[in-house]
Amino acid sequence: MFAQYQEFDYPNSSKLNSELYEIVLQNLNRPVMGGGSRTEFALHTKGIKEVDTLLSWIRSILPNVAVEFANRGEDIPLIPTDVGFNINSFIIDSCWGIKYNKGQRVVKHNHFPYSMAYVYCVNAPHKSSPFIIEGERIPSIPGRVIFFLPHQYHGTLPSKVDGRCMLVGNILYTPPVATFGGR
Repeated sequence: MFAQYQEFDYPNSSKLNSELYEIVLQNLNRPVMGGGSRTEFALHTKGIKEVDTLLSWIRSILPNVAVEFANRGEDIPLIPTDVGFNINSFIIDSCWGIKYNKGQRVVKHNHFPYSMAYVYCVNAPHKSSPFIIEGERIPSIPGRVIFFLPHQYHGTLPSKVDGRCMLVGNILYTPPVATFGGR
């Protein structure tokens, strides 16, 4: 069966996450539908060392994530040259931080028309709400990134505690410009 999502753990996330948490708190300035607060969608363009460090790691695993999504769980795994697209043509188009306190959530939504989306858990106190994608509950584990396809509906239940914090983003596929011979 095809996995609806892919998970990866950031190595040595504890120090980075405490710094990311403070960065998100300092940049919260917009509401989230369902409660909570978020940063602007361009956190990845601010030159923040800790955000850049995390996103560099995310970029490094994007080719593998793309190949796995293209494979759709087939018994014969695809190799990168067989997928029919350039595995190095994915870019992070947006990134933002979200913080939820008790009773706050994010309403079910999707990220269509992007190519992929991700959510990285910065902070999840005991009893934090899970990430729900297409009805499947996925525990919020600090240091873990979850990649999913953008048309999939996802959200969270109201938080039972203060301080749940995530970094979220959208990924675009930007194929090289094709050149065609002609007259």
